[in-house]
Amino acid sequence: MTDPTPFGTPRRRQRPLFGCALRLVGLAGTLWGGLMVILTATRTKTVFVPVNGMEAMVQDALIVIGFGLWGALSLVVGLRMRRHGRRHHVRVVRTMEEARREPYVLYLRPFAEDATGTLMRHAFSRWMGVGGSLVSGSSLTLEEGVCRTFSAFGRPLAVGEPDETLPLAGSRRLYLPLHDWQPTVTSLVTDARLVLLVAGTSEGTLWELTEVMRLRRPESVLVLLYGDRRTDDVQGEYDAFRAAAERELAARADELRQVHGPDWQPPRFPPLPGFHDPDRLKWTTLLRAVIRFGPDWTPEIVLLDPTAVDAWTHEGRVRKMTRTQVLPLLTRLQDDLHDLDGTAVGAVRGATLPMDPR
Repeated sequence: MTDPTPFGTPRRRQRPLFGCALRLVGLAGTLWGGLMVILTATRTKTVFVPVNGMEAMVQDALIVIGFGLWGALSLVVGLRMRRHGRRHHVRVVRTMEEARREPYVLYLRPFAEDATGTLMRHAFSRWMGVGGSLVSGSSLTLEEGVCRTFSAFGRPLAVGEPDETLPLAGSRRLYLPLHDWQPTVTSLVTDARLVLLVAGTSEGTLWELTEVMRLRRPESVLVLLYGDRRTDDVQGEYDAFRAAAERELAARADELRQVHGPDWQPPRFPPLPGFHDPDRLKWTTLLRAVIRFGPDWTPEIVLLDPTAVDAWTHEGRVRKMTRTQVLPLLTRLQDDLHDLDGTAVGAVRGATLPMDPR
């Protein structure tokens, strides 16, 4: 039997037509802003040449700077409008029966990580002196990128923060009460095709990690390690997660041994590996690493390392990272899930983790 009890809803009612309007206006702003920035970049080579006198040069420079700022503002505002418009189109799951209607990927994260999950790519991927500005017109957020990557394994599903105004762009959302939410999450963990858990030290996240290890096969669980644009102390955050996770698993070891056997020992998370060539590090990704587990829950870290690949361009390096670091992870996951339940999943050849340069 399925639980007919309805879940909650976001505080504001979603307005799909308004969301469409925001996305259309945002797209126009993005295109206009990108064009203005490119035109401004092409003029910077000639505007500072004093052909008609210093006064004319200053006037031209102010005009170019003004158009450049106008274009940059239009670009950034347009991207944010498109992102916000998609929030009106996120599907909100109302019952457990609806959640179980099709295979799903359960996306568990500390609510504090939503600040990172909603980040988009920088508006300007790079400033080039000859060709003007290469502008990123994508408003894709980190969470949307992660969900698209793993959508071949099922439809992404996440628990929304109870107090949020609108569901965030990315996974389908369901809303649980502040109290007595754990039985529902346990049921969701049990029925998911794949569980993605974002590393964190909150009490809820540590409980979810233990539930995952109690109820799931290790091959169907991945732990994601995020960075953000405000701090580079990912090593310290990961070490805090390691320590907190090992304490929590040790505290519930007896409960876990009832499932895994009397000789089972809580796994110890390995240290975060360093970059292959730190001196070459110029940018990193918002998704820094993925932790997968062996058959006995032994953790293994897959670091997304831009210094481990060589290419002439930034885009070439991203493609090579995808081919050498991401696709092997997805291919192995595909094989493991097929061995577990015998169900084929969609092709992962075109799927990539979000390579968002910081």
